[in-house]
Amino acid sequence: MKIKPCLPVLLSLLAPAFTHATVTEQQWGEWYGNTGGMEFALSSDNLAGEKLTISCSDKKMVVAWQLPKEDYRATSDEGMSEVYLLINNKKYSLENETLLPGEAVPAKVAFEALKHTGAKDTLAFTALQSGESKPFSASGLHDALKDITWQDCLDQP
Repeated sequence: MKIKPCLPVLLSLLAPAFTHATVTEQQWGEWYGNTGGMEFALSSDNLAGEKLTISCSDKKMVVAWQLPKEDYRATSDEGMSEVYLLINNKKYSLENETLLPGEAVPAKVAFEALKHTGAKDTLAFTALQSGESKPFSASGLHDALKDITWQDCLDQP
């Protein structure tokens, strides 16, 4: 009998914990996803039905291109040749390491370029094996990344 009166109190204490653990997806223009907490992944869909995702985890940035209708996915970290992110047709390498000490990390250069995109800019994923994606709008990407640093990207679990 004493359990019933305590149950509402117990549920009221647990409800905020469950609510706090829920991560809601955010939207910035044409981009959606999460940039904080335990997940960093931003995605956008283009008019051709393709999906571009920029994610950070395990001390690296990964760019993935998907063709959901064909169940095809290519990523910048799977050993493909000549993988680039094109920002207004300018190629950015997506390597997370440098060959020589003191060189800029190519993925960091690409990340910084993404932070400076505007609503009229376009992005594309390209690799020797997959070819080039159709264009993606950069609208909202600057807003999604404005308070995020390269170090924040590297610090994602």
